[in-house]
Amino acid sequence: MRLTTHSDLAFRTLIFLGVAGERGATIPEISSAFGASEHHLRKVAFELVKLELIRATRGRNGGLALNISPAQVTIGELLRKLEPEFAESECLGAGQKGCVIFGACGLQRVFNESLGALFGVLDRYTLADVLDSSRGVAVRLGIEPRPPLM
Repeated sequence: MRLTTHSDLAFRTLIFLGVAGERGATIPEISSAFGASEHHLRKVAFELVKLELIRATRGRNGGLALNISPAQVTIGELLRKLEPEFAESECLGAGQKGCVIFGACGLQRVFNESLGALFGVLDRYTLADVLDSSRGVAVRLGIEPRPPLM
C-alpha cells in the first residue's frame, strides 16, 4: 500500500493532535516535529478542517485540535476521506478508458478482493487504537502536556 504524502502527513497530524489532547498544537509545532513543510501542512490542515476532523482557532492562543473522538472514527474511514480516489484505476472499476480486456480479466476480481481485505482490516481499528499503541510518540515528538485553559 502506498499513501500520498498528503495523506501520510494528515495521519501524522491526527496522531500528533490525539497525543497532544486538549492542549492542541500549532502548525509550526507539528511541522517541526515531523520535519515537514509548513506550507504543505497548512494545506493538510485546511483539508482536515474541511472534513471536520480537526478544528482551527485563530489568535494568540490559537492552533489546531481534534474535532472528533478518536474512538469513533476508523482508520479505514479516515483513509476513504483522505484518499477518495484510492481505488480509481481501470482494474478497480473506475472506467474502461483504454483497457481492452476490462471485465474479462481475472485481475480486476483479485484487486477488488484485496482492496476489500485491506479496508476490512483498516475498519477494525480506530484512531484511539493507534493512539493507545503509540505510547512513546509524545516523547519522540517532544509533546509536553499543557494545563487546560481556564
